Amino acid sequence: MTPGGAAYQAGVREGDQVVQIDDLENPNWEDIVMKEIAGAGQAMRVVVKRDGQLLHFSVTPTYDAKLSAGQSGWMQASQVQVAGYLKGNDAAEKAGLQKGDVLLAVNGQPLRDPSRLQEALEQAKGAPVHLTYSRNGAIHQVTLTPAQREVEGQQRWMIGVQLVPAMEVVKLPLVQAFTEACHQNLQYSKLILRFLEGIIERRMSPKSIEGPFRIAQMSGEAARAGPGEFVLLMAGVSLNLAIFNLLPIPILDGGVILMLLIEMLLRRDLDLKVKEAVLKVGFVFLMVVVVFVLYNDLSKILPPS
Repeated sequence: MTPGGAAYQAGVREGDQVVQIDDLENPNWEDIVMKEIAGAGQAMRVVVKRDGQLLHFSVTPTYDAKLSAGQSGWMQASQVQVAGYLKGNDAAEKAGLQKGDVLLAVNGQPLRDPSRLQEALEQAKGAPVHLTYSRNGAIHQVTLTPAQREVEGQQRWMIGVQLVPAMEVVKLPLVQAFTEACHQNLQYSKLILRFLEGIIERRMSPKSIEGPFRIAQMSGEAARAGPGEFVLLMAGVSLNLAIFNLLPIPILDGGVILMLLIEMLLRRDLDLKVKEAVLKVGFVFLMVVVVFVLYNDLSKILPPS
């Protein structure tokens, strides 16, 4: 839980259980994230259970320009796992922490999300911190001394590890896997449409759109992370292209389908000059989008002058 985040300011506290968000009851964390990241500037009705009582709050996610998404400052309570080492500080590596270790506590305080460790390091201000972690079911303890390093223009205390929420890979039978794949595609399709809606309503920035240069950059990062991450990214790119192609924009398939529907309703072909004019407008619009996306990509990749 981020103290200055939208959820904290609305009254939500660490340990609360979200039992309803808008009209969705008993949401899982994926449902909450889907609501949050595309809902910048839109108030969400949130019901939480705290000490057996139901409390009602209104949480309005704020737009995070770095993530190009809405953020409420809350996180799912989960185990914190070491994903790798960070350059510039080898304290964790020298202490024997390894990839896959699960961090349980820092200075005696339970770790429920990666941000809690960063808060503890900032509070320690360079003093040694005591970590409790689990490896292959065995509990270990270690003391590390944080060091300061610059991250995105800010000085932060770090011990040299990259942390991620612990994940469990579940293998499903073919039929269940197909059903889950359809569900995931439907969820992400809704998310993409909500992003487009947010851009039109000017709640989200069009700079969140990624183009070919950024996709190539992310593909390299995903390939280095492993085949699973790479396949997931390619699936996301394919889904984005499919939805964009079906938008009712002239020259795209969605525009062609719309024109055919209009002709079907009129029961006659549209005038050839009308079709040519519509296609020209669609082509110009598409070129404007292409130029914007390329410029947006270069502005993210190239260092500021």
